[in-house]
Amino acid sequence: MKVLVVTTSYPDYEGSNRGMFIRRLCLELTKQGLVVVVLTPRIFKQSPYFEEDDGIKVHRFWFPSRETPLNQVASIPLIPMLVYMISGFFKAVHLIMKERPDVIHGNWIVPTGLIAALAGFFMRVAVINTARGMDMRISEKGLIRHLFDLAARLSNKVTVVSETMKKRASLKDAEVFSSGVDEKFFEVSPDYESTTVLYTRSLEPVYDAETLIKCIPLVVEKVPEAKFIIAGTGSQESQLKRLAQKLDIEKQVNFVGLVPNEDVVSLMEKASVYVSTATADGTSIALLEAMAAGLIPIATDIEANRQLIHHEKDGFLFKPKDEKDLAAKLFSALSAKIPNGILEEKKNGIKNTIYWSNIANKFIAIYNQAAN
Repeated sequence: MKVLVVTTSYPDYEGSNRGMFIRRLCLELTKQGLVVVVLTPRIFKQSPYFEEDDGIKVHRFWFPSRETPLNQVASIPLIPMLVYMISGFFKAVHLIMKERPDVIHGNWIVPTGLIAALAGFFMRVAVINTARGMDMRISEKGLIRHLFDLAARLSNKVTVVSETMKKRASLKDAEVFSSGVDEKFFEVSPDYESTTVLYTRSLEPVYDAETLIKCIPLVVEKVPEAKFIIAGTGSQESQLKRLAQKLDIEKQVNFVGLVPNEDVVSLMEKASVYVSTATADGTSIALLEAMAAGLIPIATDIEANRQLIHHEKDGFLFKPKDEKDLAAKLFSALSAKIPNGILEEKKNGIKNTIYWSNIANKFIAIYNQAAN
């Protein structure tokens, strides 16, 4: 079987982490015997228009990106988005004619899932679309909402990454597939004696690392030896570093920048607590990785996270954008109020459901069903 994966994000060059989990899914699909062709936008000049990535054919289409992913701009630019859609659609049609895929798999319904749905509709190829967290944030209303619903209607099957996403009318019949986690995270042995806190999300407004930085002085008052590792980059990086300097917590915070996925494991082995401050999210892969590693998870009290964390039993939830509440939860976590045995039990409980091999097998079953 051959699948054309049309995706908003895929690693742009060696060392890039953008869309790393899409690459991991594609690698697992190839391991299971599928032929995988990827279509993704070309964001950076250093990214080739075509490359072979461990047996995966990766094609990139042009649009005026200004070297910035669309999800990192304040508002969606109309002309670049129009060019994006047209360029992606014609490239998708070209690849369908050339590669003859049995099925198309769109990832992120807006915008690449819509490209996949339209190309599949016109070329009579079955389409599976996966809605992810960013979809729900940018398609709440207006034209984007109508385009989102159109893509869902044109798809043979839609999957979502969390049960809460099914509340959207166009997603009520979707199947819930968690994102996968590499097996290596389950092999981590956290240092529960450590007072190191780890953050691995992008430094973009929706992930709200600012609240974490603001809470650090409050934590250090009670736990002077506490350290914080900020692993990630983004448009707010300089602003956050200036804030850390202003709050005089530079000695407590280590901005390590972009860390390759395989090196995140070593950071987790130095920490005991993981924090996600995202104000909106689907099922966070970074949070799943932290739970797979056995870290104490602290995350915002939003619907997606409530499905993953039982407050004060196997982790903590805090009010979004509330640095005082986050500081209180961090103090509780650093005071070892979650027994190690509970964390191990949680780790073992999620193991079989989020292994990449199991996720890939579920997608292959849907591909076969749609293609037939």
